[in-house]
Amino acid sequence: MATPSTSASALTPSQAATFASSQGELNFTNFSLPFSIVEKQNQGDTSPTAKGGNVEAQNLHAIVNVQEKPASASTSALSQAFGNSKFYSGTAKTQSKIIANFNVEPGKLFSFDFSATVDLQTRINEQKFEKSRASGEISFKLFDTTDIPKENLPSFLAALLSDDTNHSIKKSPLDFFSLTGNLNTPGNNDSIAKEKSHNVTITSEDKKFNIGGTQESAKYPVKGSFKHSFDKRTNLTLIALRKTEATVISSQRPNA
Repeated sequence: MATPSTSASALTPSQAATFASSQGELNFTNFSLPFSIVEKQNQGDTSPTAKGGNVEAQNLHAIVNVQEKPASASTSALSQAFGNSKFYSGTAKTQSKIIANFNVEPGKLFSFDFSATVDLQTRINEQKFEKSRASGEISFKLFDTTDIPKENLPSFLAALLSDDTNHSIKKSPLDFFSLTGNLNTPGNNDSIAKEKSHNVTITSEDKKFNIGGTQESAKYPVKGSFKHSFDKRTNLTLIALRKTEATVISSQRPNA
């Protein structure tokens, strides 16, 4: 499970000179088929370090929910880091994974609906020695795993769950969706974007991207659906990922 709030000193975001926030959310509903097997994982970490200043790093509301009847799944988290004064650093980050397996009969349609949001914020006071960074990722990939023997599927899916790089599945996905964002204040490496394959349909989206200066934000909510028919009996594995990370840094010592 994601770690609870961890701090080097009591501080609130409104008191802070630097602030970074990353929120991510992914929901799956209306699966046309029940789960054959479903696994989930939720992790988080915080690392505040203060040598003169005050800093806090926290992961809030980091959850993964799976319901088998009717089949649905969701994951969300909020990572925040904020600091005051000088010479400190703090990072909060989370990662969750949902792995769902489905058996599709010949000629049947496999479909589901989804919604995804990445919401990032950064703020600093002094560009000379303060930095604030926020990043987020929401993604899912659908793989044809018909070649995996039925008796080996549970161990195969368990290996996927523990593999951060997904190197244990050596094939290209049939379909995919990703929503990624990065904010760096100060700096120019800011972005928020989506990518998708042909069978993923976007039904609504509203990208907001405000960058420049000492305060930046990016928010991208997306709703969509997936539909695909299969001519032969097919086993499918859906891998869904949510990542959030927020970092603040003050690189100058107090009274320097």
